[in-house]
Amino acid sequence: MKFFKLLLAGLAVGTLASTAVGHHSTNGIYDQTVETELEGTVKAWRFINPHPSLTLTVKGADGVEHDWDLSYGGSAVAHLKRRGYTVDTFKVGDKIIAKGHPALAAGQFGLLMEGGGGDPTYADGKPLPGVVR
Repeated sequence: MKFFKLLLAGLAVGTLASTAVGHHSTNGIYDQTVETELEGTVKAWRFINPHPSLTLTVKGADGVEHDWDLSYGGSAVAHLKRRGYTVDTFKVGDKIIAKGHPALAAGQFGLLMEGGGGDPTYADGKPLPGVVR
């Protein structure tokens, strides 16, 4: 009986853990073999849980503007606060450069700023105030 209870507890923990990992997974969403650099204008910065979001308006090579959704992966406000981000890190109209992995789906404008992407900078290359790399 004790073995059966331990087995059930182990299965429950395993099931919950895989659900949490699946929720925060970026596998199959971004092309993590490619790194893209975007230069654009901040349209929106929402420093909210569960995941902060940054929207950047970028003019493509064809002259057409698209709004890109920039993601910090599974990071929550607490994670970004430890790196120096605040509600005032980005202001609408700021010109910035961001590097990361583009969305896989054709016609989708998303960028994962995780791993090699790192933190955005101002368009002139200056680091964001307070952000620790």
